[in-house]
Amino acid sequence: MSKPANMSELGKIVSAFTVYKFIKSFVTPFNHMPAYRLGIIDKKGNFLKKTSELKTSEEKEAGNMFNRLIINLKKIIDKVPDPTLKAKLKIFTTALVLIKEDVDELGGDGDLVLQEIKSYLIKNKIDIESIIKDGENDW
Repeated sequence: MSKPANMSELGKIVSAFTVYKFIKSFVTPFNHMPAYRLGIIDKKGNFLKKTSELKTSEEKEAGNMFNRLIINLKKIIDKVPDPTLKAKLKIFTTALVLIKEDVDELGGDGDLVLQEIKSYLIKNKIDIESIIKDGENDW
């Protein structure tokens, strides 16, 4: 019988999941996002509907603050003039390196964050290689 997780362990799991969700959403092309399918954004990520115009729970989820943040960040990256740098920024592994660097700069342990993400992916039988390959192929 396993012990219940303590708050520290739960915090690590939640943090790792949040980072994974962010990265996976970030490498998803606009035309594969629920917001596109629901007519909230166009193929370039431009918003077609305001938050106040979202009626169904599915629309509200696709247009929530988290997804709007992702969409806006992706649009900023699309403005980077160097095509090589732009392509690198859109790849899953590059996103992981950037997250590690940011955590390190803030005084955290970037290696621990990457370890937690990897542990989460392995524990939940998420194929890391397919995520990396999908991210590279989507762009």
